[in-house]
Amino acid sequence: MNRLSSSQHPNVGCHENGLTLVELLVSLVVVGLLATAVFTFFLTTSQSVSQQSASGEMWQRGRNALAIMRQAIESAGYGLPSYTQCPNGVVGYSNTGNRPLTLTAITASVQSTGYTYGNPYTFSTVIGGGSFGGAPATTVASLPNLNSASLQVNNSAPLEPGDMALIVPASSGGTCIFGEISTVGGSGSCNGNGNGGNGGNGTITMNSGGASCAKINTNQIFSQLSGVTGSTISAGDFTNAPLYDLGNAGFVVNQFQILDTPPGSSQVGTPTLYLTQYTTSSGSTPTPQALAIGVVDLQIQYGVNTNGVITWITPNLYTPSTQSIVAVQIAMLIRSSQYLPNTLSPETFNVLGTTYTVPSNGPGCLQGSCRNYEYHLFQDIIPVRNQILQDN
Repeated sequence: MNRLSSSQHPNVGCHENGLTLVELLVSLVVVGLLATAVFTFFLTTSQSVSQQSASGEMWQRGRNALAIMRQAIESAGYGLPSYTQCPNGVVGYSNTGNRPLTLTAITASVQSTGYTYGNPYTFSTVIGGGSFGGAPATTVASLPNLNSASLQVNNSAPLEPGDMALIVPASSGGTCIFGEISTVGGSGSCNGNGNGGNGGNGTITMNSGGASCAKINTNQIFSQLSGVTGSTISAGDFTNAPLYDLGNAGFVVNQFQILDTPPGSSQVGTPTLYLTQYTTSSGSTPTPQALAIGVVDLQIQYGVNTNGVITWITPNLYTPSTQSIVAVQIAMLIRSSQYLPNTLSPETFNVLGTTYTVPSNGPGCLQGSCRNYEYHLFQDIIPVRNQILQDN
């Protein structure tokens, strides 16, 4: 009887290859875990890179803005009259219109327009056009009356149309008068109308109520001094009064403010620190220049010297007649320009003693809460190099 060999038997030595259902499920779970781990790694890395990039960009913007503000504060007051020359301030100029030129080296106030959230400060610094301490350019020969725009000086040769001038009458009780020389006899006028028709070389006009010069002083500036000092001043009191020539082109006003509506736009955007720079030669209102996007708060304090003791006060508590500013402290809160959904900022920040509460949906915030951004607080104490002069 023949037997089938094992190689010939249909059921002997036959093996089927494949995965069981359990093995397949285990494989899917393992692959899913690996994919999740890889995705989580890349997501975490991407978020970390984004956060570091946003933080670095924010840090750079803040440092640059702080450096510009520091330079403006350190230079404030250069070329302006000292407190010893005008202990009771200065009158005779106008800080209205599109050229807010004053003789106050540093001014600061809570911002009332241009920003829809919080109570940041806006501040301005002024750099003068002359270096005081030397002899005056000339002296006043005569003034017809306090309502006059023109006066005679003993030497008009050093004066030029458009120069800023400071007159210090001896009988004014330490109050100086400041104005722009719009016409110099023999040297013409700011608007180029020949010699101004004033005749003699000793005649100058300190009135830019017309279309000439920078229009920084108002009409009848001499009578303004009388209004400040009462009836104790007269036209004759100007005789032999020294006249200091402060020049023209050197006057610069730097105004810092936060705006969340870009200039020329009506759409509210990300709060940005802007610098508007005015000069006496500006023919029109300067366009504000963006310094740092994301600046949401700016606070300022004066370090004042009162009887040898330095204390920090807010600008509204500053009394020029009894306090001298020796330093300025600035605190600037800036946020990143990039929305970070996995970042949650603190609810509040202490900005130089003022509490800034992060809004739930403030200006320029994307996808809801403003807390989904990086924030950094910059602070600096800046010494004032030049003596601060008050104004009236």
